[in-house]
Amino acid sequence: MLSIRHDPFPLEAARDLLGIVRALYAEARSRGASVADLHAIAAVGDDLRQAIALAEAHPPGTLGFSSAWARAERAAGRVGELADALAPAAPIVRAALARVGGGNLTPGG
Repeated sequence: MLSIRHDPFPLEAARDLLGIVRALYAEARSRGASVADLHAIAAVGDDLRQAIALAEAHPPGTLGFSSAWARAERAAGRVGELADALAPAAPIVRAALARVGGGNLTPGG
């Protein structure tokens, strides 16, 4: 059962998490991940996109807004399952940089 939410939706954090999911997808695709793994990552991204859209379209205290929260929380939990805490971040960061054109986005660069 969905609980009605009134607290502010964390749009910025949801967008940040969506960016991480996109980088995870790009890195997985570049290393030849299975179609099932790519679909699992894409499903998390879809949930986040839908959560963001719902939060922007519906005011707090509505079913749509509360659904946004539920989707975002579910997606956040699934990102934790997708990203291995012991995996190095460098390939994910390289994949993200490649998606923005490979420009020099390193600190001080």
